[in-house]
Amino acid sequence: MATGWLIFIAIVMIVVVLFQVTRTLDLVGQLRGGERTTVEMTKLHSILGLIFMILGMIGFFWSFGHYEDRMVDHHSSDNGLMIHKMFVVTLWVTGIVFVITNVLLFVFPYLYRNRPGNEAVHFAHSNKLEFIWTIVPTIVLTGLVVFGLQAWTDIMSPPEEDAITIEVTGQQFFWSSRYTGPDGKLGPRDNDLICPENPLGIVTREWIEHRMVSLKGSEKLNQKGEIVKLQEREKEINTQLAIYYDIVNNSPNKYRVAVVKDSVDLLETELNKIPKKIDIREKAFTRITTKYTEEYIAANADEFTWGYDDPMPSEIHVPVNNQVYVKITALDVLHNFYIPHMDVKMDAVPGMPTSFTFTPLVTTADKRIEMSENDAWTVIEEGDDMPRWQKFNYEIACAELCGTGHSSMKYTLIVDSPEDYEKWLAEQPSKWSQVYASLYLENGVSKYAPKIAAPAAATTDTVTIANTDVTVVVNKN
Repeated sequence: MATGWLIFIAIVMIVVVLFQVTRTLDLVGQLRGGERTTVEMTKLHSILGLIFMILGMIGFFWSFGHYEDRMVDHHSSDNGLMIHKMFVVTLWVTGIVFVITNVLLFVFPYLYRNRPGNEAVHFAHSNKLEFIWTIVPTIVLTGLVVFGLQAWTDIMSPPEEDAITIEVTGQQFFWSSRYTGPDGKLGPRDNDLICPENPLGIVTREWIEHRMVSLKGSEKLNQKGEIVKLQEREKEINTQLAIYYDIVNNSPNKYRVAVVKDSVDLLETELNKIPKKIDIREKAFTRITTKYTEEYIAANADEFTWGYDDPMPSEIHVPVNNQVYVKITALDVLHNFYIPHMDVKMDAVPGMPTSFTFTPLVTTADKRIEMSENDAWTVIEEGDDMPRWQKFNYEIACAELCGTGHSSMKYTLIVDSPEDYEKWLAEQPSKWSQVYASLYLENGVSKYAPKIAAPAAATTDTVTIANTDVTVVVNKN
C-alpha cells in the first residue's frame, strides 16, 4: 500500500515538473518571439505526448494482470460464462479500436508537427472515408447487439420443468424469499393482507379473516383493530396537546415552555399523519371485504390452499447444476436483485413483476476451496480470526439506490449439492405453520387449512379451538 502511494506521488511530481517546464519554455518563446522557438515547443509537446501514450499503454495492459485476483470470477453460473464471453468479445473489439485510435492520436502530432517546409493539406469531404467509418462500426455494433440479444433471450427464457422456483421481494431495507411447498405452487398474494404475521400478503382464508380483525377488531376475541387504536391515539394526542397549549400560553417558566414546545411539535406531526393512516386502513378493509366474499373464496378454494406450505427462509439455498427461476417483486420503491458471482441482475419494481433464470455451477463449499488459492482471499482482516475464503458466501445485494439503508440490503445465497439442498428444504417450516396459532380467527381455522400438529402446551391456562381438520391451542391471555 505504501509503495503504491509513493509511486502515485512520484507521478504527480513528474507531471507538475513537466507542466512548469513547458510553461517556462512558453514564456521564453513569447519573449523571443521567433519561429525557431515555436518549432522547438511543438517538438517538445509531441514528444511528451508520445511518452504519455507509451506509459498509458503500459499501465493499461499491466492493470489486467495486476488486478486479476481481485476481480469477480465469471464461471459460477451458466449466465456468467455467457456474459463473460460477450464481454471478452466486446473488449477485444473495442480494445483494438482503443489502441489504434490512441496510437494515431499521439503519433500523428509527432509525425506532422510544425517543421520548416511542412505544409498542412485540408480537404473538406471524402465519400470513401465517410463510407468506411459508417459501414464498419455499423457491422461491428450490429454483431455485438445480436450477441447481447442472444444472451438476453437465454436469461429471460421460460424456466425448465425441473427448475427451482423462488420468489424474492425487496423492501426497505431487506430481502424476503419464498419457496414453493410440496404442492409446487406459490400461493397468491395481496398487498392489502400484509401484516406482521403475513409480511408478503399471502392469500388464504385465515389470513383474510386475520387481516380484517387486525384492522377493525373483534368483540368475540376481545381485540381492538388498528383503526380503533389509531382513533384512540388521536383522542389521546388531542387531550395531551390541550394541556401543553395551556402551559405554552400561561406558564411563566420560559425553559419549561421551550421543552413543551418541542413535545408539541412531535405530537402535532404524529397527529397530522393519523387521518391518512386511518384512511389507508379503511380503504384496505373495504377492498378486502368487497373482493373476498364467501362466494369468491369458495370459487377459488383450490388456489387459496397453495400458500399454506410456502416456506420463507432467512437465506436462499439452491442445488448446483439445477436451473433456478427467480420471480422478483418490490413492496415500496425500486430495488435491484444482484448476485455478482452469478452475473445476474434484475430490477425489482413495485407492481411490475420481473424474473430471470440461471444455473449455479459451483457449490459454496467448492467455491471456498477455490478462493483459498487466491492470495487476495487468504488475508485475515482486522478483527477476524480466519482468512476471508473460509467465510465466503455468494452475496445478494441491491444494485439500485433505494434510501438511507441501501447498503444494508444484503442477502446470502448458498449453493448446495442436490442431497444437501433436499435435506435443507425438508427442514424448512412453512410460514403458515409458524404463525397460525397467533392469528385472530373468530371460528378457528377453516376446513381448507392443512392438518398441523398442535404446538406444545403453554405454561398458562389454555383453551382449545378445534374443527374436523385441525386442532389449535390458543393462549387465553
